[in-house]
Amino acid sequence: MAPAASPCRSIYKLQASVLSEVKSFSPASLRHVPRIRVTDASGAVREEPWQELQRPDEVKAAALRAVAAARARGKDSLPCRIAEGLFIGGAGAARNLKALRKRGITAIVNAAPSVPCHFKDCPEDEFTYLALPLFDDPDADLAPHIEAANAFISAARARGAGVLVHCYAGQSRSAALVMAFLMASQGLGMMEAWAATRAARPCAQPNAGFLRQLARYSKSLSCGAAAAAIAAPRAAIEEVDAAAVEPLPLTQ
Repeated sequence: MAPAASPCRSIYKLQASVLSEVKSFSPASLRHVPRIRVTDASGAVREEPWQELQRPDEVKAAALRAVAAARARGKDSLPCRIAEGLFIGGAGAARNLKALRKRGITAIVNAAPSVPCHFKDCPEDEFTYLALPLFDDPDADLAPHIEAANAFISAARARGAGVLVHCYAGQSRSAALVMAFLMASQGLGMMEAWAATRAARPCAQPNAGFLRQLARYSKSLSCGAAAAAIAAPRAAIEEVDAAAVEPLPLTQ
């Protein structure tokens, strides 16, 4: 079998020329092109506006912002105190065993299916978990999770346990649940509960769908309180009426 023929010398020269151009390329040499010619599959040629690429300084600034955000996430490992025995945080706080024990947190609401319940199997059942299958989706139904979280938090605090409510970033799901608990337990309006949550965790920002549901929840709580206020004097009047029609005891 005859050996394969060697490539001609012109191919090597062409490769060397291409490599030289690649090595000498600089983004600074690019110029702005407002429009470009595009040929589609049918062979037709048309002009389209060209979206300007990011300049090198913009790319560098974006990279620095990304690095700063990553560092901030790495430092975000401490539970933030909302009220006595109630804390909020992200995935970092959920796995910080030292910080949990220091704050007396033994009950944890995990509102992020992607984050494991890290200390579920600790000896002596030190931690109790409420794992909620809640996703940070504006269309997710928050109502059943609010009721479950409220009951869990109330029971834990009643026995003296500190409670951490966390999701992945400690921003949307956990904030929504904490706000709902504050509204139900302390009679706060939605904006008041949001302000209290942000005072402890400035990044607290439930998604738009959660905020709409929280507004409805706040309204339902207000309607319930109003109904209870109306029912109380009505019950008192009924008691008075019942006493009025009772027969008087016979006197000897």
